[in-house]
Amino acid sequence: MYSAKSLKAEEFISDEEIRETLAYADANKDNVALIDEIIEKAKLRKGLNHREASVLLACEIPEKIQEVYALAEQIKKDFYGNRIVLFAPLYLSNYCVNG
Repeated sequence: MYSAKSLKAEEFISDEEIRETLAYADANKDNVALIDEIIEKAKLRKGLNHREASVLLACEIPEKIQEVYALAEQIKKDFYGNRIVLFAPLYLSNYCVNG
């Protein structure tokens, strides 16, 4: 059973949900009103769900792509300032906790 908030991989990774999300993104990639709504939500910096993110990733409208890039740059600067931040995983054992 699909549950986005589950900590068990079998519950939050769903082939059906992935396929439906990709279909939703494809169906809405040119929906300017929806894209604008998602961008406005992103400006609040409260996060997007996977379907909203998939629509932005599928979007092929040059003006909207530029708007997303500009917003992403602004959010990055607001969080980290004018610097480069790198994240690297640190493993202290060879035990896999993702399984």
